[in-house]
Amino acid sequence: MNARGIGCGLLAAVVFVAIGVFGILRAGAPAECPGGLPYEPAPFEPVGSPAAAPSLDGITEPLEAAGSTSFGLASWDVYVEPGFAPAASGARLPQRIVLACGDGTYQAYQRGID
Repeated sequence: MNARGIGCGLLAAVVFVAIGVFGILRAGAPAECPGGLPYEPAPFEPVGSPAAAPSLDGITEPLEAAGSTSFGLASWDVYVEPGFAPAASGARLPQRIVLACGDGTYQAYQRGID
C-alpha cells in the first residue's frame, strides 16, 4: 500500500468521525425549554416566563420531582405539585408541570383543554 492510499483513507476516516460528532451535537438537547410539549390528547403550553426555581402559582410547598420527559435526544426533568407525581412511567401527567431547562431556569407549563 502506498502513502497516498493511507493518506486518503485516514482523511476519509477523520471526515466521517467529524460529521458524526457534528450530527450528534446538533441532535442534543437545547439549553432552553421548548415552546410547547406536543402530548396527546392535549399539548402543554408555557405559562409565564422562566424562573430561577421550580414553582407553580398558588403552590407554597416545594415541588416534587416526577422523573423526566424527552423528545428525540432532548430530555428535561419534570416537577409537579406534591402528591401529583405519576405512579408509573406511562401514567398521565397532571394539568400543570414545571420543566428544568438546560440553562438553569425552570418553565411552568399547563395542559390545554382535552
